[in-house]
Amino acid sequence: MPVHGFFNIHGGKAPRVARSVATAWIAIHFWIVVPGCGTVSPPPDGETEAVDAPDPVADVAGADVFVEDADPEVARLPFAQNELLARVFPGSAADDLAAAYQDAGVTPVADLSPIQMVAVTVEGGGLLEAAATLAASPVIESVHKSYQYDAQRTPDDPEFSAQDHLSQLGMVDAWSLTTGDSSRVIAILDTGVEPSHPDLIDKLVPGWNMYDDDNDTGDVLGHGTGVAGSAAAASDNGVGIAGIAWDNPIMPIRISSSEGRASSRHIAQGVIWAVNHGARIINVSFAPLGSDATVLAAAQFARNSGALVFISAGNSGKLLQAVDNDNAVFVGALDEQDALAAFSDTGAFVDLTAPGTRIRTTATDGAYRPVNGTSFASPIVAGVAALVWSANSSLRPTTVYDILIDTAVDLGDRGRDVRFGHGAVDPVAAIEAAQATTETADTRAPTVTIIQPRDNDAVRGQVRVEIGAHDVVGVADVVLLVDGVPFATDTTSPYTFSFATDDYSTGVHTVSVVAADGSGNASPPQSVRVRINGGSGSTTGGGGGTGDPGTAQADSIAPTIIINAPVDNSIVRTSVAVQATITDNAGLRRLEWLVDDVRTRVDTVSGTRQVRSFVWDASAAPAGPHRIGVRVEDSSRNVTIASVTVNKE
Repeated sequence: MPVHGFFNIHGGKAPRVARSVATAWIAIHFWIVVPGCGTVSPPPDGETEAVDAPDPVADVAGADVFVEDADPEVARLPFAQNELLARVFPGSAADDLAAAYQDAGVTPVADLSPIQMVAVTVEGGGLLEAAATLAASPVIESVHKSYQYDAQRTPDDPEFSAQDHLSQLGMVDAWSLTTGDSSRVIAILDTGVEPSHPDLIDKLVPGWNMYDDDNDTGDVLGHGTGVAGSAAAASDNGVGIAGIAWDNPIMPIRISSSEGRASSRHIAQGVIWAVNHGARIINVSFAPLGSDATVLAAAQFARNSGALVFISAGNSGKLLQAVDNDNAVFVGALDEQDALAAFSDTGAFVDLTAPGTRIRTTATDGAYRPVNGTSFASPIVAGVAALVWSANSSLRPTTVYDILIDTAVDLGDRGRDVRFGHGAVDPVAAIEAAQATTETADTRAPTVTIIQPRDNDAVRGQVRVEIGAHDVVGVADVVLLVDGVPFATDTTSPYTFSFATDDYSTGVHTVSVVAADGSGNASPPQSVRVRINGGSGSTTGGGGGTGDPGTAQADSIAPTIIINAPVDNSIVRTSVAVQATITDNAGLRRLEWLVDDVRTRVDTVSGTRQVRSFVWDASAAPAGPHRIGVRVEDSSRNVTIASVTVNKE
C-alpha cells in the first residue's frame, strides 16, 4: 500500500520505511559549508580560493546521476564518500522503497519528510554504483551527493569603529517609519549565537541545535553571533551597535560543527524547524548553495508556509553557473562606494546586494568587530525584509519579495544582471512601498494539468504521474487521487508521483489531481482514465471517476495542527498575525479561528496540507492573557483543536 505521508522532524509517526528498514536513527554529516561566511579582507583580484583535489569517484560521477554536477564548479568539489540524499516519489510503497535501498546497498538514517528526501549511508564504498542503482529505481526521483566546503572564520580587525553601512543604507530615515515588530521572528541558521552578549541577550527566543539535536544554541565559532547582530542587534539601548531590525526577535538555530561546517541535511532541517516554530524570516549565511537541491527544496517549503529564506551568495569572487531560483533570496556584497565587493560571487542566481565590507557587528565574549563577506550582507537584507513585514503584517512572502526587488537601486547594467541582481536593497523605499500596499484577498485557484499518463493510456507495474501546477501566490501542495480516494501529496516541485498498479484490479481507473495554494484555494480536479493491465489488487476500477475504495477503512485519524505564530506566551500590542500548518491523512474540510473560545473566522479548506493565516486586531482587547485557538475538521468530521496564549500589554 502507498505511503500517504511522512512525519515531522522532532515528533510524529515514523514512516513505514523507517520502521521496517532502519533499526536505529543515527547522525550523519552532509557537509555543505561556508565560503560565504566572511573574509578577513577581500581576496585580490584574479586570486581564486584553493579547493581540495576531487576524489577518484568525482572523476567518474556524471551529471546524468547527480544533477548538481551539471555546474562545473560544483562537479569539482570534494564530497562525502559514504553518504547520499535521495528524493522519494510521493506515493511509493514501503516495500518498494525497502527493496530499492536493499538493491543499492544503502541504509536510511535520517528523514527530511517535508521535502520528501531521505538521507542514506553507503557501506563499504561504491558510492557511484549505489547512486546509479537508486537513480534507476522507479520509486526514487533523484539522488544527490554530499559536497564538502571549508568555513572561513569571522575576522577580527579592531581598527574600524563606525557602522558606516547604516548611513549607506539610510537606516535613520527607515527607522522613522518602523523599527520592527516583535511578532516577526528572524531565524539565524549558523554556528550558534552567544546568548549572553549585551546586544543580543534580550533579543533571543528559543531555538534548536540541529547538529547535536539539543537546545544548546551557543556559538561554537563566532560567525553566527556576527550574523545575528547584523540583522537584529538590540538598538537604541545605549549599548554597543544598532541592528537593522530593532524590535524583531532572533531565533538561533545551530547547524554547524565546531569547525563551522554545516550540511545539506542540517540546513534543510533547520529551515523546517524554523518555519514550524514561527519564524517568518530565515537567514542562511553559508555558500555556495545556489545549486543545492536539498536546501532549495527546504526554501520552497518555507515560502509555501509563509516565510522567506535569505542566503549569502558566497565569497570566492567567481561567476557561478547556478540558475535563478524563486524560492530563496541570494544576496551579494557591496563595498562602501556601492561597487561590487571583489570577493562577492556573481551569477544568474543573485537577487539583491547589500553592504558587505567593514560591517561592525556583535562578536563572542561580548565584543564588537568589523567583518567582511556576503555572510553579513545577507542578514542585512533579511533585517530589511523583517522591517517590511513589520510595516505591513498582511503581506504574503511573494509580495515582500516583489517589494524588495522592485524598490532596489539598479546598479551595473540596466535591469537585472549577474553582478548585482536586481540591485542594492533600499530600506526606505521598501518600507514605504509596504505601507502603501493593500494585499487583496487571493481567490484565484492554482492551475493544474496531468502531463503523464495521458487519457486512456494502458499502464502496468510502477506508474509515474507527472503534474504541472502553477499559482500566482504559490502552490502549497498537489494531491493525487486514484478512483476518488486521496493517495499521496507532493509539496515540492516538480510534482511527480509513483503508484503501483499491483494494488489495483485490472480495468479502468481514474487518476485525478487537485492543487491548493497557501490561501486555501483549490483547483478543480483534473482527471485522466487509465486501463490497468495485469493488476492483482482488490481495489476496483472507478470507470466514471468516483470509484470504490475497495478495502479502504473508515477514516478515524484526526487532523494535526502546528501553530507557527505567535509563540506561546508572547507579548502583543496591536495586531497579531496568526499562522497555522494543518494536515490530514485523507482530506481537510473546515478551519475555524477562535479568540478566547469565540469563533472569529471560518475558512473552507481542502487537500491534505494547508498553511493558513489570519490577523487578529487586538487593539481593543483588554490587557492580560488571551487564548488564540485553531479548530480543524477533516472530510470525515474528525476534529482537532490547538491553542496558544498571548499577553496583551
